[in-house]
Amino acid sequence: MLAGRNSSALVAPAMRHDEAVLPSTQPEFFLPFMNPGSEDAMEMNYTSSILRFIVVGLVLAMLPVPLGATEPGAEWNRFRGPDGRGVLDQCKVPLPWSPSDVAWEIELPGRGNGSPVVYGDRIFLMSADPDTAERYLLCYDVATGRELWRRSYPSQPHHLHQRSSYASSTPCATEEAVYFSWGSPDSVILKALTHDGKELWTRDFGRFVSQHGYGASPIVYGDKVILFNSQQAQQLPPGVEPGQSRVICVDARSGETLWETPRTTTRACYGIPALFSTENGEAALLFANTGDGIFALRLSDGKPLWNQKLLSKRSVSTPQIAGELAIGTEGSGGGGNVLYAVYLHGDHRLKFKIARSAPYVPCPVVKDDLLFLWDDRGIVSCVDLKTGETLAMKRVGGNTSTSPVIAGDRLIGISEEGTVTILTADPKLEKLGTVELGETTRATPVLRPDYILLRTNSRLIRVGRP
Repeated sequence: MLAGRNSSALVAPAMRHDEAVLPSTQPEFFLPFMNPGSEDAMEMNYTSSILRFIVVGLVLAMLPVPLGATEPGAEWNRFRGPDGRGVLDQCKVPLPWSPSDVAWEIELPGRGNGSPVVYGDRIFLMSADPDTAERYLLCYDVATGRELWRRSYPSQPHHLHQRSSYASSTPCATEEAVYFSWGSPDSVILKALTHDGKELWTRDFGRFVSQHGYGASPIVYGDKVILFNSQQAQQLPPGVEPGQSRVICVDARSGETLWETPRTTTRACYGIPALFSTENGEAALLFANTGDGIFALRLSDGKPLWNQKLLSKRSVSTPQIAGELAIGTEGSGGGGNVLYAVYLHGDHRLKFKIARSAPYVPCPVVKDDLLFLWDDRGIVSCVDLKTGETLAMKRVGGNTSTSPVIAGDRLIGISEEGTVTILTADPKLEKLGTVELGETTRATPVLRPDYILLRTNSRLIRVGRP
């Protein structure tokens, strides 16, 4: 209870769409017979400028997601919500909340660490039987918590890290479908279903090799589903062949492969790519892994654009984009965690790095010019993004595997023991209160204007009454 204190099967036809990219700036032009200073030339130039303004506006409207901004009322349809930032500007839920604020609480089948997502009036998430590894794809009603449908897929038990689960991935939902992924030593599955649970297509990308188990989550940009299939080549048991890491892009409606980009295989990494616009106006994806460092691929065809090979350890968190900076982390269970901030454009040089109390598993979160870090040992830092200077640091305690989120002016973090801690999202890091969930928690919350969803190991909770 809550206690409050202050080779694949393709079954859908392929439907492709042209990729929209931001146009680069074009020089002024004149017809050859015109004098550049004449009235005709000036009128032609003025007209062409208006036309270019209209075209740019139309292309911007066609981009798959906003670049660096969250649309008002956007769905929390992927890990850490719109554009993966983990920020909601306005939330009416009392923080901290009291038991009377809890609308409903339900028991889930199985166990899992993956986060829920929301599209419209439906919640989607994954769970799994901890003994048999059978996966459960689940859908619930937002208002009541009533189960709307469940799909079960048998699997084989295999080795996991003690803090992992057979359901450590987060689905991604669009208007047309919801996408789930899971892995085992024999297969990496990517599956698309309708919002009513009807299977659209399934892909199996072959064997998966890692030390700790599967944790990759799909992401959708426009008509493309992206899956970072990062695998292990180091520190493997005798007789185990290394895996093969690659970024996979499939058509969202058919599951047909659009492109694959091989990546350096060292250690399995788990971050979800972030979308940004290059200096030339092309849509691109930001990643982080051990073998290639912080790197970018072009969204349209997967072409590698640049990389900074700064990492030597595993990268678990999702990379973040903060204005002109690309942020990635590395670390290990034994420590040595480092956060790197490199320039997103230009020469991509390192601007600053943070080695003190940097997170390994939890993702950083950005609000305005402040970077908040909630490390795995429960130490919270506030960093000035302009300088890399640590402005404040507070120990709240507890081991932490969830990623912090920001609701309005509140910073929310959850320990593995299930303690929700609320701090001010500013350099004061003032502690406002805690709430006990009463169970192991490794999933990141869902933030909506009127409610918050929390997933513990075996339960789903809505805070904020309809």
